[in-house]
Amino acid sequence: MMSEKIDSKKGGAGRPRSIQVTETILSTTLFLLEREGYKKLSMELIAKTAGAGKQTLYRWWPNKASIVLEAVRERCQLEIPVPELGSVKQDLSEYIGNTCRLLNGSTGKIIAALIAEAQFDDEFSLLLDKEFISTRREALISILKRGIEQGEINDCKNLNVLSDFCYGAIWYRLLNRHAPLDDEFVQHIVETLIS
Repeated sequence: MMSEKIDSKKGGAGRPRSIQVTETILSTTLFLLEREGYKKLSMELIAKTAGAGKQTLYRWWPNKASIVLEAVRERCQLEIPVPELGSVKQDLSEYIGNTCRLLNGSTGKIIAALIAEAQFDDEFSLLLDKEFISTRREALISILKRGIEQGEINDCKNLNVLSDFCYGAIWYRLLNRHAPLDDEFVQHIVETLIS
């Protein structure tokens, strides 16, 4: 039986989430996304593979999209924290480098599939932006704002456009696979942002 250690997060109505059960469900979701893809994923498959009741999933998440996006967002927040290394140039190198390293693995395949799915499902596209894309943009913008405050980035630059430039280049390489998401690429982006 899974632990009943309680987390303060709540899904819908009902009791608070169990931390251990939540972690199991989210990690199972990522595993299944990699193995099966988004289209073949279902609440039933997640529940069965995680050893959780389907009613537990529906109590905490309204649909598979909400579980998937929480799982991806949590992984990225854990593996791509916002650094404070002393200089914004170092912070950008670390943040963008960690992003590219994570995308070079199974998470990159998952995110590419989710971006592709969003092209055919307007509702999912809005949810992807709200629950994942915007959180990553906000993290990057927080570093860029610090760069302006510290005088490392020209204060007349539009932070939303800079963020889109950075992520646009990353998503373009992720989706087209025409060039690597490597350290040289990271350095080119950082130098362009800082100049």
